Amino acid sequence: MSEPKIPESIEKRLRLRTLRPDLEPLARELVELACAGSRELWGELDSDRLKTDADFRRKFYELAHEGMFSAQEKMASRISTGVPLDVSEQLLFRAIADTIAWGMLGGQLCYARRIYKSQRQPDLTQSNFECVLRVARELREQDLGCMPLITDLTSFVQVGDIMSVSADRRTSYIEVKEGQHNKHVMDLAMFYEASGCETFREIVEKTESPKTVKQMGRVLRQKARMTHLRDLMSTGQAKDPDTGEVVRIPEPFFPIKNWDEALAKLTETAKEKQSWAYDVQGPIFMGAYAGELATSGHMMFLMALNLEGDVEQDYHIIRLADCMHVPLAPPVFSMGLANEIMMDLVFGRMNVCIAVSIPRLIEVCEMAGMDVRYATRKELGRAKIDGVEPIVHRGKGLMFSLAGEEMMLLSGVIFRALFHGQQPESVLRHYLEGSELLSSGLPENLHP
Repeated sequence: MSEPKIPESIEKRLRLRTLRPDLEPLARELVELACAGSRELWGELDSDRLKTDADFRRKFYELAHEGMFSAQEKMASRISTGVPLDVSEQLLFRAIADTIAWGMLGGQLCYARRIYKSQRQPDLTQSNFECVLRVARELREQDLGCMPLITDLTSFVQVGDIMSVSADRRTSYIEVKEGQHNKHVMDLAMFYEASGCETFREIVEKTESPKTVKQMGRVLRQKARMTHLRDLMSTGQAKDPDTGEVVRIPEPFFPIKNWDEALAKLTETAKEKQSWAYDVQGPIFMGAYAGELATSGHMMFLMALNLEGDVEQDYHIIRLADCMHVPLAPPVFSMGLANEIMMDLVFGRMNVCIAVSIPRLIEVCEMAGMDVRYATRKELGRAKIDGVEPIVHRGKGLMFSLAGEEMMLLSGVIFRALFHGQQPESVLRHYLEGSELLSSGLPENLHP
């Protein structure tokens, strides 16, 4: 009997890729600045002190922000040369900026989703980068404890030109405009926003150029998004100006089971052996390949998956390093892995593959007391029309229920499992147990 054939498209996707090797010293320096600015306080750090000691907390964040800002300045220095960044530099800089952003957001995906608008980030050489950089430096001079992050550097912060967080953890989003024409547009937008007069807007549309009208509309949308975000972060509820839907972030945040420690042990084992390591955590399959197996280990991983199911139909599979170019996926530098392992992953000395098995997920959920059934065609069709990206397994959607609550398995659950280290059974359980998550009126609450 012949061995099952591995689909070439999946095999290619899991192949080892690497950043330009000569960038490694810069990467190490940027990671140290972005992630370890507060290192001198780590020996005194514990969660209780960070919560209760206001002076210690402020000093901790001041040092962390100083490191983050220094990392941003190093990247800005390279960008300001005017020489276009190559692909490796772009990936590295985006990953560092994203790492900073996730740190500023406290790693909370629920907030990150609200500032990501699924837009393509601008080319830094053709944006108003120098103007925004100047404002960021001015903000830093005015408040040495703050971190004014230039949002165009990131892959997912798409509200405002600058996201600034103070040492007291107050967050603000700043829109930067310069020039006489932009001032005119801002004046029009602010008058309309303050007055709410539709007649004024009609006059603007008749008397101003199409470019000015378009810019005014863009400014109004940006201001609405920033207001929405401010209200959401302060009250936990706000109306999304882009969708018209009410968004809720329930309290408290639920603890979710994760596989982070298993990943750390797996990668350390592979590095120590300079060979391979393999582990299964419920429906999560993971393999780490170092040394000579760094380039071919992904085939071993796929063959191992084939022993339990159909690689193409039963699994959702990624390379761990894919997070470097997927918005809303924390980069390798945010994962809590050892520094040397992070560098091995980014510079081609290790390849790690992760998979979620849908049959295993069904089995685990049923053992945990959930009921699982296939979605009807009508339910699946409605989900697709609503744009909530249902997971289709062997042509059918899946419905999970617990204690009278039911939900469809959506791509957001799998995204959390693959890119945020969360156990999908735990994610499903907390959605089902937290009824406010299912009744918020916004289908995207089930997305990452």
